[in-house]
Amino acid sequence: MNDVRASSDNFGGIRLIAAISVILGHSFPLTGVGATGYLGSPISTLAVKVFFVISGYLISESWSRDPDVFRYFLRRSLRIFPGLIVLVFLSVFIVGPVFSELGLRDYLSSASTWRYFSNIVLLPNYFLPGLFADNTYPNAVNGSLWTLPVEFLMYICTPVVLIIFRNRISLGGFAVVLSVISVWFTRIAIPEHPPVFWGTNLVNGLEMAPYFFWGAFYKKYESSRRLFNLQVALVMIVMLPMVTFNWASSEIISLIIVPYVTLSLGNAKSPVLGYFDRFGDVSYGTYLYGFLVQQLVASLLPYSNHWSNFLLSLFPSLLLGALSWHLVEKRMLRLKPSRKK
Repeated sequence: MNDVRASSDNFGGIRLIAAISVILGHSFPLTGVGATGYLGSPISTLAVKVFFVISGYLISESWSRDPDVFRYFLRRSLRIFPGLIVLVFLSVFIVGPVFSELGLRDYLSSASTWRYFSNIVLLPNYFLPGLFADNTYPNAVNGSLWTLPVEFLMYICTPVVLIIFRNRISLGGFAVVLSVISVWFTRIAIPEHPPVFWGTNLVNGLEMAPYFFWGAFYKKYESSRRLFNLQVALVMIVMLPMVTFNWASSEIISLIIVPYVTLSLGNAKSPVLGYFDRFGDVSYGTYLYGFLVQQLVASLLPYSNHWSNFLLSLFPSLLLGALSWHLVEKRMLRLKPSRKK
């Protein structure tokens, strides 16, 4: 979910695969089927962790290259908000009026309709009146939006963390401590009533935070030595399903494996993954629209199974992601400030 790109990498392709994996993962609960997972997480959650690893890796590079607070946050805002704003307006004024069970007057006069605009300031709101009330997963217009305030919080924390933990040893120590805290509260001592701030479950946010900062750590660490090995990463992927872990240990393994495998694949030379770049950076838009499209499919075809939901939702989500990139996101990124010399 960023505009920072290395000169030759596979991160665009990996992000697109992650966005597609989120759609696949969501197809299970949206059709009333138990979620399939890996390393103790549903497919959709694991894919979001991949997003956070890549963000941490590239965003930390952006800050290190140009540590100006104003330019940094302007770049981040130009990346995350334009596509989101268009999504919210389309949801409220196109999807809502067409598919809501309420009449247009009742829909537009409902306070809930206008509260949906809180998503623009990253205050998650999943409800539009009369929309998807009879779905298997009822009333949720776009469940993917919960990650955006967590992502932006990581943007806020990045300058502070990188200023305090300047070298790779201290930054690695911070990532380890954050990982321990995360595993404790998300896998071992899970709060009975998770704290919520700004409409966000902080336990869910805490689960994602270490992945972001492991990405930042690897960016700092790789500058001093060759780090990533594609062969090692592939062996990890093949061998892990052969081993059984409990819920807590699976997250510990995930915190070790997911960042390393993601960044090894991202930095490898692969014409297959690099091929996706010719379509533009459509992953963010695909992620934004995927859940909404899936709920529309579930509403129109209420007896479809999870594979039908996934396959029928995939192309429209990719198309909307491409339109979002070429018509909105790409154009707004032209406004991003360049580094002053």
